[in-house]
Amino acid sequence: MDTSTDTGLWTLLCCPRCAGALEPGAAVVCSACGTRYPLVDGIPWLFAEPEAARGEWLVRLREFTTELEAQAARYRAALEEAASRPATRNRLKLLSSACSDHARRLRSLLAPLDAAEPLAAPEAYRALVASLPAGQGLTSYYANLHRDWCWGAEENEAAFRVIDVALGAADPGRVLVVGAGAGRLAYDVHARRSPAMLVAADLNPLMMIVARRMFSGGRVHLYEFPLAPRDLASHAVLRDLRAPAPAAPGIYPVIADASRAPFVTGA
Repeated sequence: MDTSTDTGLWTLLCCPRCAGALEPGAAVVCSACGTRYPLVDGIPWLFAEPEAARGEWLVRLREFTTELEAQAARYRAALEEAASRPATRNRLKLLSSACSDHARRLRSLLAPLDAAEPLAAPEAYRALVASLPAGQGLTSYYANLHRDWCWGAEENEAAFRVIDVALGAADPGRVLVVGAGAGRLAYDVHARRSPAMLVAADLNPLMMIVARRMFSGGRVHLYEFPLAPRDLASHAVLRDLRAPAPAAPGIYPVIADASRAPFVTGA
């Protein structure tokens, strides 16, 4: 899924700062104002303040993975200090290992966010501009990754039926899914209604990177930490996220803020 050379997609996109035409390549450049927009894991990164947004997401990734490592350390400390029952010790060992491994997997999955182009210290961007909603954490909708790609079909089917009924018999033409999250609804609409083109847009890079890999037929392994585990092994479960099949051509993830949407008027 190479968005950098897909002319169909780029006829729909524009600069979120000035609405100028975008020239795709290794990085995307606005032909009017000259703003550069990176491709993150091959996905257009179209925030009006692209480097500020990337710096902010990197801060949030660092904060979350640092807390995971701290939690792992707390589990290890509890194991050393007081835990005596075998079941408790096994639970603490599992959670400690899972937290550390989860942090490693998230850093690896989101490495393209850091590798796009060199940045100043991400904290500098946070000081200059608050470009993202304060309540939108990297994992605010983390459970949706598992709901969309490994919990089964029931909730996904219910969501698709609502859209299917609303569309009726009409040809869907070009479709934009705003706030696409982990991407399953976009995937289902694309697979079952065959729009001419479908763009799945969200401002959360974790969701969009996973969605792109699902659309491409890839697999991602991430932990679920159930709120009500059924047994010892269920306190931390390494899930296998994957789509039923690779998506047909014509579905594209875009990382962007819907309040300054990077789409040509009327597209």
